[in-house]
Amino acid sequence: MRSFTSRSLVWTVILVSVALQIVTELRIAGHVGVFPSAVMAYAAFFINIACSGLGFRTPERPWWIGNVVLSIVTLTMIGAPTIPNALWLAGRILLARLLA
Repeated sequence: MRSFTSRSLVWTVILVSVALQIVTELRIAGHVGVFPSAVMAYAAFFINIACSGLGFRTPERPWWIGNVVLSIVTLTMIGAPTIPNALWLAGRILLARLLA
């Protein structure tokens, strides 16, 4: 079985988060429907959880456990399936509040 490194898993989560954010922005602009956006969001969440599961075999196990817990919390509370998406959303909201 192939051994995964935390570095490759983190990059996978970041790439999935960026892809999800692109689809979300396209949905907001009216170029993508709600269904493809929802499918992508759930796919990103499950890929994130899978990466965390693979990360349990690395020395950074506590960080991956934290990723699972925070991902479930952010998905439940604000609808952001990954930590980078939650940070992006929080940044957009903070910027909108500061500029209003």
